[in-house]
Amino acid sequence: MNEKRLSKVFIFGFITLILCGVGDWLIGYEPKGGEELVYGITRTTIASVPTWFYILSMFFGILSGFGCNYFAPAMEEVVKDSGVRTDSKMFRVFHFSLSSAPLMFVSFHTACCVVLLFIQAGLRAGIDTASANDVFFLPIAASLLPFTIWCFLCDIPATVAYIYFVLTGRLKLPKIAVICAPFSMSILSKMIGAVLVAIGSPFVFMVACGESWGWGFMCLAFYFVVKKGDRSRQ
Repeated sequence: MNEKRLSKVFIFGFITLILCGVGDWLIGYEPKGGEELVYGITRTTIASVPTWFYILSMFFGILSGFGCNYFAPAMEEVVKDSGVRTDSKMFRVFHFSLSSAPLMFVSFHTACCVVLLFIQAGLRAGIDTASANDVFFLPIAASLLPFTIWCFLCDIPATVAYIYFVLTGRLKLPKIAVICAPFSMSILSKMIGAVLVAIGSPFVFMVACGESWGWGFMCLAFYFVVKKGDRSRQ
């Protein structure tokens, strides 16, 4: 894959994962008030959230899967070109995460949206909070727990391998680029979220994009690796 095509792939990946983060905002948005539902997973106020929020979010999640499907092999190609052996432990760790990411994004994002759509339908049909807790808890746990675990199994290895490649100079990026990783951005967003909760901000839902944007900015980091390599050869 030539540098021009690699650049386009990483820009496409960046855009799709940024949009996936916007989808995370749509999932996380809850009007103020109401009662906690399903033991704190959401609130009864989601009954007033426009249904198209979840439909659009699902679309963005599916789109991000296509982005992952394109940038995953491109990232591996760049790492191999940097001199990392394909039989090394870190390459295998990175490969595991990248090969899992496309399906993980689509399935997890879709599961979250479908779960919220069902809860919203129940609330609009008049189900009370106690009944909703009893009815929805086990199906939600069974639906989301495996995907949540899978999410961590993708994010953490990808973050560890990427940070290793940055700190060892393989990607020829500045050390600050370690923040452009799935789990790095997720931790940063959780810290910002804690501050927003402490000050009573209504925009806490806007830090739900950390993990998705971490993958997106990792794409952007690889874009600059390619552009830098292209300039050095000219």
